[in-house]
Amino acid sequence: MMKKLIFSLLLGTVLLCQAEAKNPPLKHHLVRLGWGDPLFETLAFHEGVATGEGFTRADRFGYTGHFFAEYQYRFNRVVSVGFQADIQGIFWNETPCDAFRNPTGPAFRSRNYDLSILPTVRLTCLNTQWVQLYGGLGLGLMVAFDNSKRTETAPVLDLTLLGVQIGKGPWTGSVELGGMVSVRNAQKIYMVGSRLISVSINYAW
Repeated sequence: MMKKLIFSLLLGTVLLCQAEAKNPPLKHHLVRLGWGDPLFETLAFHEGVATGEGFTRADRFGYTGHFFAEYQYRFNRVVSVGFQADIQGIFWNETPCDAFRNPTGPAFRSRNYDLSILPTVRLTCLNTQWVQLYGGLGLGLMVAFDNSKRTETAPVLDLTLLGVQIGKGPWTGSVELGGMVSVRNAQKIYMVGSRLISVSINYAW
């Protein structure tokens, strides 16, 4: 019985040392810059005519997608915490028109921006020399503003269902699947499933 116990402990120690040897050295700091798709925005904001005091035609839409930057501190091989800033722009022309969509005045170029500030948490489930797999969550505040000096705020959630980080040295690349959601109320929905796919360049030390 004692021999089996000693053998099991020795075997476990050997396996642990081998697993540790396969893991890359732990880097505590990570900075990354990335871009995410504007799929939700292209579906939600498109050409049309709105009615108010008169008719307004919206057209010539443009989308920047999501540009983001993040810093993370890694406590161990599983848990990392950080801080992320994400901004996107959505632009279109607003033209006064009649009921037949004929212009009745000059066009105004509307420029709208969404700035999201989020503390983040990342959980890494696989560490190898070349590949890391992880999931993550961010929860913070989104500020929407435009060139008409209107500003609104709403909570924002960023969920990473699966992230793949590839690279061996300090420079790596990542691809993430997930989505951002920002809803103020039933009438103020800023994002639902935005940034479904994102890519980033990372530097760790």
